[in-house]
Amino acid sequence: MSIHKNGSHSLKGHNANSVLSALMMMKTATRKQLAQKTGLSQPTVNSIVQELEAGGVVQPGNFAASAGGRRPQCYTIKTDHLRAATIRVLSQSLEYVVVTVDGTIILRNTWAVPEDEGIMASLCTLLATLLKQDTDIRVVSIGVPGVVGPGGMLYAIPQIPELEGVALVSELNKLFSITIYVENDMNLVALGSAAAQSAESSATDMVFVHIGEGVGAGIVMGGQIIRGFSSFAGEIAFMPYPAEDIKKAEDKGQETLEYLLAQTTDIAKQAKLISTMIISIICILNPPVISFGSKYASEEMLKYLRHECEKYLPHWTLPAFQLMPDEESSYDRGLMALVNDFLKNYITHELV
Repeated sequence: MSIHKNGSHSLKGHNANSVLSALMMMKTATRKQLAQKTGLSQPTVNSIVQELEAGGVVQPGNFAASAGGRRPQCYTIKTDHLRAATIRVLSQSLEYVVVTVDGTIILRNTWAVPEDEGIMASLCTLLATLLKQDTDIRVVSIGVPGVVGPGGMLYAIPQIPELEGVALVSELNKLFSITIYVENDMNLVALGSAAAQSAESSATDMVFVHIGEGVGAGIVMGGQIIRGFSSFAGEIAFMPYPAEDIKKAEDKGQETLEYLLAQTTDIAKQAKLISTMIISIICILNPPVISFGSKYASEEMLKYLRHECEKYLPHWTLPAFQLMPDEESSYDRGLMALVNDFLKNYITHELV
């Protein structure tokens, strides 16, 4: 349920979404604190909080300390009536989480995939089990290690060949009448990393680059995943590399960056190979941050990489290069960011 950004109803929904986002981040807050966090006027915040409370979305909590006069009321989000499930699809298992609207995890587990059953059958069994056990689940987000095309069509997913060419969203919607999102794993890592950064600053733009067992990137601008018109944005594994390197690789029946990097242990040569791709990203997107996660990523690599980029680009055009400290945690945050956006829109839709 999306909120269109025109008209008084859409403005009200946008404002309510801002208040909910702030309250999710702060966990508990007074109306004054919410106004300061969102930049909305105090009367606007008061009205939104009043409607959210009447709708059973937020509830009064403790009273905040006061410098004098009446102590202000704190508010928290009620977490007992709206939930989401996230599922990370791996080659031999499904990692799943059930989360409340304020981001509280109430269940985390791993579902093993039997050898004689396959990923698709196990995914359907898991979803049926979760939805039967918890009728408050309103949305499911699924992360996969492959390209997600229009309609949730999966391709370039060598880790799970069973899902190649499968329109996953369409197939699941034949069995389950619930909103289901399917997203590429690199996009989710980028979204999760951007969400973590925005909690500390106003930065919501970044590119995540993974080079190791597979090559890929996730792009987030304005806090939103950039997928491209055919959901192919970030598929950097298909980018060409210097002709002399490709010729050497083709002679051996290989032409991937992953293969080329494995042919040398010289970190300077590896940085030169990677820089071709990074320079293209900077020239096209010019993101403020590029985050790296792979077996090649290290502080030393980033220094060499910056040196290579500075050969072709003015130093002031270069983004901050940083290591991804915990790729799996960012993946989880990305999955949760998807479902939390849906839950916020679900709530604000009821208001408008």
